[in-house]
Amino acid sequence: MTQDQQQYESSSGRPGDCEARYARLKRRLWAVTTAVVVAGAVVVGVTAIASAHDGSPTARVAARSVDSDKANVPGEQVYGNLQRHHVLGPVDYSGGPTPPVGGPHHPTWQNANGDVYDRPLRNEHAVHSLEHGVVWVTYAENAPRSVVNAFRKKVEGVPYRMMSPVPGQGAPVKLTAWGHQLAVTSADDPRVDQFFDAYVQGPQAPEPEGPVTGGRATP
Repeated sequence: MTQDQQQYESSSGRPGDCEARYARLKRRLWAVTTAVVVAGAVVVGVTAIASAHDGSPTARVAARSVDSDKANVPGEQVYGNLQRHHVLGPVDYSGGPTPPVGGPHHPTWQNANGDVYDRPLRNEHAVHSLEHGVVWVTYAENAPRSVVNAFRKKVEGVPYRMMSPVPGQGAPVKLTAWGHQLAVTSADDPRVDQFFDAYVQGPQAPEPEGPVTGGRATP
């Protein structure tokens, strides 16, 4: 054995131990790197999901493919060229659908932070809420109580939704957004959630980030 070989073995053990340790180190580094990359991907994915659900209204609206000038839910009615100036007195909405889907309205909006009212609202305040991106659920006097309760569960406590009776509206239940309206008979109709998804703070609203608290709290 040469002197060089003796020095190599005395400093590192058997010949080739350095290569083995280097290989093990590479495997550890690769495992750590892979774990970091995977963890980063998970964080990004979770962040993206959270942004889609909890981000700003503008971000949520941009993520949806909703055409504010067309029907996005089967069977809905669309109304355009709606005025939106403020008035203090009563507004005649009789030339349009019941309940109204837009038009001149009172400067004070109706609270719609998941509020459920047991009496008819003043239309002038409710229309202002529609301008802020609210979906307004209304029910006729003869709507079955079971149907009313089912819709109540979809509205109560959910921001940018409100609910109230509207006598003589011509359908058991209607969902109304600014310029859009859908008549249904059941909360199980899949179009109900489609309407909420499309129009709660949707692009049809002139002010989709407007407040829904601090306004009128009573019918």
